[in-house]
Amino acid sequence: MAKIIILMLLLSISNHCQANSIAIDAVKADEKIIRYLADKSITNFQITYQQLELGDICGFVGCQWRKLVSVVVTSRSANAPSTTIVALVEGIVPNNQEQPKVTFVTLNNSLPNTLTFIN
Repeated sequence: MAKIIILMLLLSISNHCQANSIAIDAVKADEKIIRYLADKSITNFQITYQQLELGDICGFVGCQWRKLVSVVVTSRSANAPSTTIVALVEGIVPNNQEQPKVTFVTLNNSLPNTLTFIN
């Protein structure tokens, strides 16, 4: 029984690591990102990808995961602002049939359905 639990834990860790590279790769391969970065040369812009794990559910078949991936584009000129694009990436590991789903996110100052308390 202990061997089965250890095997399941190792498979879960392996699947988790695969999802890390899959999420950023899915954003890099998205048509909207490719079009946006088409005129941004590496010599003139610094492009970084960061991700935040939103959680996953693992079972015997694999893991369903969600990541929030940001693409930060900064001009290499002096005092240049950065542009940040945020995408929600969802997928299943292992899954050779479907590509991860990429949904671009717009951040607002306040969240819907939240209460504002005024004193």
